[in-house]
Amino acid sequence: MTTGETSGLSSTGVTLSGSFEGATGTISEVGFRYGTTSGSLGTKAVATGTSSPFSKALTGLTPNTTYYYKAYVIEGGEERLSSQSSFKTKAIATADVTTSAADNLTQTSATLYGSYTDATGTVSRVGFKYGISSGNLTQDVYTDGNSSSFSENITGLIEGKKYYYKAYVVEYNEETGTEYRYGDEMSFTTVSYPNYLGRYEVPAITNLSGSGSTGTNAAKGDRWRRYNTTNANRQIATHSFEHPDSHTWVCNYTILYDQTRYAPLWTAHAMHQSMWPNKKVGRNESWSTDPAIGLTQQSGLDNAGTVGYSRGHLVASNYRQSTVEQNKQTFYYSNQAPQWQDSFNSGVWSSLEEAVASNAPSGSDTLYVVTGVLYEGSITTLKSGSLNVPIPSHFYKCLMLCSFNAQGEMTAASGCAYIFTNEAHNGSYSSGITTINSIETRSGFDFFANVPTSLQNAAENMTDSLW
Repeated sequence: MTTGETSGLSSTGVTLSGSFEGATGTISEVGFRYGTTSGSLGTKAVATGTSSPFSKALTGLTPNTTYYYKAYVIEGGEERLSSQSSFKTKAIATADVTTSAADNLTQTSATLYGSYTDATGTVSRVGFKYGISSGNLTQDVYTDGNSSSFSENITGLIEGKKYYYKAYVVEYNEETGTEYRYGDEMSFTTVSYPNYLGRYEVPAITNLSGSGSTGTNAAKGDRWRRYNTTNANRQIATHSFEHPDSHTWVCNYTILYDQTRYAPLWTAHAMHQSMWPNKKVGRNESWSTDPAIGLTQQSGLDNAGTVGYSRGHLVASNYRQSTVEQNKQTFYYSNQAPQWQDSFNSGVWSSLEEAVASNAPSGSDTLYVVTGVLYEGSITTLKSGSLNVPIPSHFYKCLMLCSFNAQGEMTAASGCAYIFTNEAHNGSYSSGITTINSIETRSGFDFFANVPTSLQNAAENMTDSLW
């Protein structure tokens, strides 16, 4: 009894052949016994007929698997077997590839992750296809090798751009050749740090120096951007947060910080129902230094409460309570200055802040707010650690309410301002009303400079309350 050459070998099938000679008894059956364990051939395949030679096609085999087999004949009721032979089915590409979420996102880079299981062919490469159009992934990054879990850092990306990607492995298919096996397509968007200095609330800025820098503060959900100025003691910074409804990054506020005063000279932000949804997450008091300010001096006003002053917010905590992160960003040291507490910060100033918050518009109107401090006359200081922090003589708030048409063009603007000496006050906040123009004259800043001149000039000379 002998086995012959196999033929028609594929990933799931083969044709076995055998023969016999010298039979003296009656041959009632011929065929093959086979299995995947040597010496344990538990599967029987009966060939057609009883003559020699004979053959049998096997199907439904497992790819890339070694099988052992013997030919047999049943002669006179007794099974006679050949010696054992073997064959191996062809390997095909069967890898199950998984694309995982990207991380380490920056403005221009990201790390992609993938993995695979159940490969029967030889894997020679792992990597990712990616691009800016779904289904058209024209760029490729890869590693030669067969690691079952893999990652690649991609660079040279565009800031604020959505990218699509999918993991792949290159697996050799012995029937058809090299084959790419892909995971599902996923996407990510690179970090965006927009230039917010063109917004309507931001005062005129004419003294920028250099390109500045950007960064994040995960503890406060902050993407910040710093701008240097020609005054080595002053920097401008913007802070942004992820909006809870649109999940886009939105400007929270902008400041001009002066390290000789350990305070912002002004802060600027917008008020609108969509920017300040009625979610009221509460006050998340987590004072810390501002990473967007690269100057060496920031003060936490550690001793303020012992002498009647408090850390007076310029961008009020109750202006920014749509998310915990949005609120936490108001607790940077760069957003406060020494403010008399009793009957000022806790009195008329608090009432003014509440009025601004409760009158945040919706629809096509937006309220733009600039809050700042003045240092007029003889300035005293407040001890804070080793620092002597100048105490502002005045706090002011400039307001401009603007309307827009369906095309986004500004159609109307009205304004007013409030200013108070930094001391106890009786009565209503309305006693401090004045014009925006008068505070521009005293501060030296040009507020709402990006508002069209035809609307800006009239609004800055109004003294009527906006509500």
